[in-house]
Amino acid sequence: MSSFFPQGTFFGLDLMATSLQSFSVAENVTSDNISNVNTPGASRQQVNFTEAPPIAGSPFMATHVAGTAGEGVIVSQIQRIHDNSYDSLFRGASASQNYYTTEQNTLQAIQSQLGAPNSGIGTQLTAFQTAITQLVSQAGSGSPSSSRANVLAQAQALATALGDASSAITNAKSQTLQQGASLVTKVNGILDQIAALNGQIRASTAVGDNPNTFSDQRDYLIDQLSQYISTQTSIQSDGSTLVTVNGQALVNDQVTYHLAAPVIGQASNGTSTFKIDFATTPPAASNAPGIPLGSGQLAALQDLYNNKLSAYGTQLDQFASSLANEVNRVTQSSYDQNGQAGTALFQPIVSSLPITAGNIKVGISDPSQLPVSLANTSAGSLVVPLNSANNTVDTSQQITNDASLANPPAAALAGTLTIGVDGITQTFTYNTGAGGNADTIDNFVSSFNAGNYGVTASFDTASQRIVFARDPSNESLVLRGTQQANPDTPSFTITDSNFTAGTPAASLIGVLGGQNLNGITQDASNAFASSDNGGANALVNVFQSNVGVPALETLGTAAVTAGSAVTVPLPSGVNNIQVGQVLTLDAQPGGGPPQENVVVSAVTLDPTTGIESVTFTPAQSHAANYSIASAQVQTLQQFYGQTITQVGIDTQTAITGTTTQTTLAQNINNVRQSISGINLDEETQNLVKFQNAYQAAAKTIATLNSLLDVVINNLGVGQ
Repeated sequence: MSSFFPQGTFFGLDLMATSLQSFSVAENVTSDNISNVNTPGASRQQVNFTEAPPIAGSPFMATHVAGTAGEGVIVSQIQRIHDNSYDSLFRGASASQNYYTTEQNTLQAIQSQLGAPNSGIGTQLTAFQTAITQLVSQAGSGSPSSSRANVLAQAQALATALGDASSAITNAKSQTLQQGASLVTKVNGILDQIAALNGQIRASTAVGDNPNTFSDQRDYLIDQLSQYISTQTSIQSDGSTLVTVNGQALVNDQVTYHLAAPVIGQASNGTSTFKIDFATTPPAASNAPGIPLGSGQLAALQDLYNNKLSAYGTQLDQFASSLANEVNRVTQSSYDQNGQAGTALFQPIVSSLPITAGNIKVGISDPSQLPVSLANTSAGSLVVPLNSANNTVDTSQQITNDASLANPPAAALAGTLTIGVDGITQTFTYNTGAGGNADTIDNFVSSFNAGNYGVTASFDTASQRIVFARDPSNESLVLRGTQQANPDTPSFTITDSNFTAGTPAASLIGVLGGQNLNGITQDASNAFASSDNGGANALVNVFQSNVGVPALETLGTAAVTAGSAVTVPLPSGVNNIQVGQVLTLDAQPGGGPPQENVVVSAVTLDPTTGIESVTFTPAQSHAANYSIASAQVQTLQQFYGQTITQVGIDTQTAITGTTTQTTLAQNINNVRQSISGINLDEETQNLVKFQNAYQAAAKTIATLNSLLDVVINNLGVGQ
């Protein structure tokens, strides 16, 4: 039986030629892989072989066997080995990694510039307190000028540290804007390149090609884009990729939506806000919300500006304003070494602007002008011993008919003491009857001082005299709220409603031996001792007592109803109140009702006047002209410590986030590369394999050629 071999020797040559062509393509693709082993974004390409369509035997031919004859191998596809699902995972991790890295770099720099915990504001604050404490400890030793000079020097060092910290934060905010503008330029350039590649890929796909190289380049660009902004992608049926940020298109086919450079807009509460909009004509309004950036470097810059740097700056300004307010309240309520009324220790550099961390200096240069002496009746002669003869008064005994007193009341006295401080009159209602708040000297001193009138009482056992002293560390929120714009002053007056000239026993002030000071201003002319360090003691108390941060003392002019939200304008220049801040309303002596604490729920800005208003909801009703003040809930050190702690927490969060997200991105990329990456050893083996196949096909052709030569030349076929 004859065999079916329709191809013949010439057909064998054609079959091997197809093999040579296929293996040559495989060698070229493998060589291309090897060439791009270090090319960023390059994916491994693989040649897919398939058998050529076979030749079937014809039943009409003279010789025929059942079956088909193979026609060799052909290249069916040059395949790009790539898994898109890992791209989105990697880009998300990359965006987070770049977000935290950007924050880490800036926050570590800020932490270093703030000098925490070994230098900077905290260290200078401690040094300032130490200098005041040293001044107090040296009281009575001639009021050493060196101690006063040291207080001024440390105060200036503290002011300088505040200014340096403020400048560091301001510079960091400026750098976020500059860096943001630079990144937006890069982003827009990447978007243009992606759009151009979309066009090339779409055209290539339309004619049936596999645009592998263009796809690699486009995916690599999207990887780069994810460093700056959160991106989401969707491959379209025509091969192009839709690139979006939180649902808003950045690239749609060949259309690009450019970003505008970052600007500082205004949030609803009037605060400055870093935002990025799409580039449009006209530009987006200043109060437009901007693009939700998600993650990446641009989002980190936005978060740094809005939620960290601005907050740190506000907190430093709040600290500086309260520091100045509390210290100046003491120095302006004291006398200097020359008996002159004190001035503010901390003053604004630019007098027309309120004190902030960047606008604060020491306004006193002469140590002798440092006001640390308080008006004190023990320094004058207006108060006389209240005992009779040489008796020693038992201050715990009832004063009515007490024979040890020079002027004991024969019956219980009921009346009022009017205390004048800083232009404000306050009333202390007394009763010397049994169980009354002034039935003994001890009870009087305790009850009087509990009123926080800015004047304190004490009993000097050595001289057997009652002593009244100006005490700025013992001022109530009632006094502060009522005082408002009235200047702090070092003098005071005490007037008894029962005072009768020549009849000491008729009034409490007379019983206490102070008949001659009734209604008389106590100042440097009659109640001043240059060696008294009462003001220095009051300064020490400033750092040991809870204070209001920031310095806010104002009035709500209209009555409010319990449970109803109320909006109150703040004094001009007060613009550092924040949502969540705690305020004390309607302060009462002893903290009685309707005094309450409320939380600020909103802050709004009137753009025409620049005046800010705060909104809160009181739980109690308040009559018109109720006081509003920052709640005194923490010391200055505690407030500043919270700021530094927050900087530390934010920095550590960024460091941890960087470490975690870097590891995650690397792990995802390792998996991605294990699928699509080019392995040099594997490609070298493939190259050898395809070279061997090519050589075998070539050897086959050589053998067939030899057969043809024998047939044609030696068998006489060609003759």
